[in-house]
Amino acid sequence: MKMVLVAGFAALVLTLGVAPVAQAGPTVHVGPGTAYTPYPDVEGYCSIGAVGTDNAGSLVALTVGHCHQGADKAVYKVGEAAKGPIGWETDVFSRNTDGTFTGLDYAVIRLNPDVVVPSKYGDTTDVIVSSVGDASLADVGCNHGATTGKNCGIIGNADGIHLQNWAVMWEGDSGGPIVVGEKLVGLNIGMDFGTQPTTFYGKIMPILADIDAKGSYGAGFTLVQ
Repeated sequence: MKMVLVAGFAALVLTLGVAPVAQAGPTVHVGPGTAYTPYPDVEGYCSIGAVGTDNAGSLVALTVGHCHQGADKAVYKVGEAAKGPIGWETDVFSRNTDGTFTGLDYAVIRLNPDVVVPSKYGDTTDVIVSSVGDASLADVGCNHGATTGKNCGIIGNADGIHLQNWAVMWEGDSGGPIVVGEKLVGLNIGMDFGTQPTTFYGKIMPILADIDAKGSYGAGFTLVQ
């Protein structure tokens, strides 16, 4: 049985570099499924799950912890790095690196309001994130990611802190949202490439509870509307 976290930062290939230069006024759309990277001069990225504000008024985004590179690390939207960083990673994260999908896997990014136009709408798919909540067994959950786009499947397991279905996911999709309708129910984590490949997601409600307990960036998360 092979379990794979589908981050996009593991295999990095050099490309033509672009020196980031900050622009006047926010111009960069950031929403569910947006591809981001801390390395604007290389290939390799992860996806944003959702954008909102916290109880301190900070603009933040949710993604997965196995994409986290380090607190205060600047991140850029793929293809728009020259417009400056869309934000910075924070020390609010939980990383599940053992390949067993047993722990919480999330990270909070502090977004740059001078650059980012926050949105509940996706970049390249029809995803809209208007609310957060739980999924139920047999719900149709659609994941959205920067690599494979939109893929849907019936929720086959909703126990514990994870959801499972059989929708496609690949490198770079990590951190993107899984939604039931317009309800955010989890974040893309990875796949178990066993006899019957299964896709895993971190449930959003346990993630938000853990963020709230830390009382820092992301606490009191409220979606942009």
